[in-house]
Amino acid sequence: MNLKRVLLAEDDRDIQVVARMALKMGGVEEVFVANDGQECLSLVQEARPDLILLDVMMPRLDGYATCEALKQDPEANHIPVIFLTAKAQGADLQKGLAVGGIGYLTKPFDPTTLCQLIMSIVEKQ
Repeated sequence: MNLKRVLLAEDDRDIQVVARMALKMGGVEEVFVANDGQECLSLVQEARPDLILLDVMMPRLDGYATCEALKQDPEANHIPVIFLTAKAQGADLQKGLAVGGIGYLTKPFDPTTLCQLIMSIVEKQ
C-alpha cells in the first residue's frame, strides 16, 4: 500500500510536529491534522486519507469512540486505523484492536522508524 495521505488525530502540538515530520521523511505527501476525534470525523471526507493515525486520549471524542464511528461510516470504514498513543497496557491494545484498529503503536515513538512501523502493520493486512 502506498501511503500518500495520512490523517493524524492528536491533541498534543509537539507530537503533531514530530509525527508530521516523521511521516514526511517517510514519504507521505500530505499529512492532515485533527486536534480531537470530532475534528477527525469531520476532516476524513475532505482529506480522503490512505491511513488514519489515532491517539486515544483526546478531548471531545476519544480515539476508541472515533475509531468505532469511522468503522460504522460506509464512506470511511475501509480506511485503516492505527492507534498511536501513550496508553500502553495490554487491555488498551486489545480495546484498540477490538474497535477496529489494525495496529497499536505507543508513545514515545522513534521518528526515524515511525513510517517503517506503520508500513509493517499495513502490509500484514
